[in-house]
Amino acid sequence: MLRRPAPSSAPLPAVPPSFRAGASRVASRAAIAALLVVGLAAVPVLAAPAPAQAAGPSWQQVLDARGSEQAKKAALADIQVALEAASTRAADAQTAADEAGAALTEAQLAVDEATGEYETVQQKAAAARADADAAQVVVGQAAALLARPGSGGLTGDLLSSGDDAETVLRGLSMSTKIGENLSTLRERAVSAENLATSLADQAAVALAERDKLADEASDALDAAVAASDTAQRDVAAVDEEKATLAAQAEALQDDRLTLEQAYASAQAKAAAEAAAAAAAARAAAAAPAPPRGGGASRPVGPGSPGTSVPDPGTGWVAGIRSYSSYQAYGYRVHPITGEYKLHAGADFGASCGTPIYSVAAGTVTYAGVAGGYGNLIIIDHGNGISSAYGHMERSGIYVANGQTVAAGQNIAGVGTAGGSTGCHLHLEIRRGGIATDPVAFLATKGVR
Repeated sequence: MLRRPAPSSAPLPAVPPSFRAGASRVASRAAIAALLVVGLAAVPVLAAPAPAQAAGPSWQQVLDARGSEQAKKAALADIQVALEAASTRAADAQTAADEAGAALTEAQLAVDEATGEYETVQQKAAAARADADAAQVVVGQAAALLARPGSGGLTGDLLSSGDDAETVLRGLSMSTKIGENLSTLRERAVSAENLATSLADQAAVALAERDKLADEASDALDAAVAASDTAQRDVAAVDEEKATLAAQAEALQDDRLTLEQAYASAQAKAAAEAAAAAAAARAAAAAPAPPRGGGASRPVGPGSPGTSVPDPGTGWVAGIRSYSSYQAYGYRVHPITGEYKLHAGADFGASCGTPIYSVAAGTVTYAGVAGGYGNLIIIDHGNGISSAYGHMERSGIYVANGQTVAAGQNIAGVGTAGGSTGCHLHLEIRRGGIATDPVAFLATKGVR
């Protein structure tokens, strides 16, 4: 299991309850203070300050500092250090979550590679077993020909046949050749049997390795979920700390503001900045990104883009309704790395922002950063079946860990994050953590 480093946690002063009660009475003031707050938030973080340096001033210290310029400067310096420490803690938590997501991706890729190796060896083992069985049949038929019941054998039969000498000699020559061939056939049958046994043993080893890696991938998923949840909690706590510090800076810059007014003003500015950032992220995610090359894809036929039966009423639906290109599950040359390897899902090319739907009801077990997937959503549908959706932008994820979703619920928007050559949905279906062809699987549920 992954172990997330514990972030430094210097306690910052809490906002008095009265500040929240009075927040609605205030309008934003003090342009100089606003510039200060923005400037402090943009200070580069080089290292996490020691806990003793990360504590901001108390509210009483802020009030006392108002009467002295020197005290104001000292208090503002404390606020800057505390802001840097808070930003570092939030960054550390997110980094830990990102690393856990990358570890999940690597673990899943290892399972997929092991699955491919097992399937290859299993196919060889099945072919070798068929050859060995066929060789045994041929040997048995040849042996039966040389020693038929109720006869003196092929040689005896020839001598007692009454044929002329030339015919008998020709028959004896053929008898010798059949005997020699039978020996060769037996040797080949033994070799075929040995090969079949060896490949069967190799397949058993490959299967055990695949199952072991699947268990490790399950552990990696648990670790990634835990790290993601911790990061979300830490970021929320840091946002609250920053709001407190920003309010203190407001109060120091404008002696006319009450503490309640300073807090409300800082909260309003933070909310406005967050809304603007979210709007910009949504706009970026919705902008179409042209493909940048990659593996071959099969276009959907003219006049019938997307699925023809997206919701057959079976409780299973299409993960995407409209798309312009499709690349199937199976072995391919990876469009970025150039490796020939198993493509453990199906790709559906569509404009960024195109709705992505949960293929069935279930529980979101993961929604976050995941290495080459960019961002990944995993939904557990029960009975060992899960679905996964990759390459969305962060702003294109509409669900959270632990959330219950319905079949056909819009859970995300198409993106091109991670190892992607253009806007598309990468869809996976797994049984017990092992990938299977998602299109073929959904077809058994009536989805076309």
